Amino acid sequence: MIGLLPDRPQRGKSGITMPARLAANFEAEFRGHCVDCEHRRLTPEKRLQSWLIAEAYRHDRRLRPLTAPDLASPLIFITDELALPADDGRIVCDLLALDGDRPVILELKPSREKKRLVEQVTRYAALVEAHITLFSELCSVILGRELTLRAPCERWIVWPAAGIDGDPQEDALAELGIRVVGYEETNQGFAFRAGRDVGAPAPDRG
Repeated sequence: MIGLLPDRPQRGKSGITMPARLAANFEAEFRGHCVDCEHRRLTPEKRLQSWLIAEAYRHDRRLRPLTAPDLASPLIFITDELALPADDGRIVCDLLALDGDRPVILELKPSREKKRLVEQVTRYAALVEAHITLFSELCSVILGRELTLRAPCERWIVWPAAGIDGDPQEDALAELGIRVVGYEETNQGFAFRAGRDVGAPAPDRG
């Protein structure tokens, strides 16, 4: 159970073993774990993540704020914080979405940590591509319709906007098959500027 409130983004409760009890007492449980909980340090990344997910749920899972001119329709939100086992422990995807029948891996950061973000989005995309059939089943269950996903994944980095006419890192990231999206926090939430379509990179065979 995860709350999406602006002042308590991504606060919630894991390890729920009695869903019937949660359903019967949902308002009290939600207030206790997601509203009246310890404040902790707010991070721009968590606010951004919660805001995007809330927007998706308000619009039939469509991530309309991230729509780029070249997309036929908005990305479809699937899930967030999905952890996968990796050689050094686990790796987590900030947002998993779909562009038609192609998975989209989105990494969100409140700072322009290029090296770290490139590594994260590349490693996670490689795992999804290696298990594309299982991810097809996951997305089919979540969306309630049969899907057959195709590789390779799209790789998106969402970080603070820079530059006037375009992100100064757009070309360098495009060479790696990564699309860049700059964001700014506004009174209404967030505003986004999507970089150009870079096409999908070839699947990692190594």
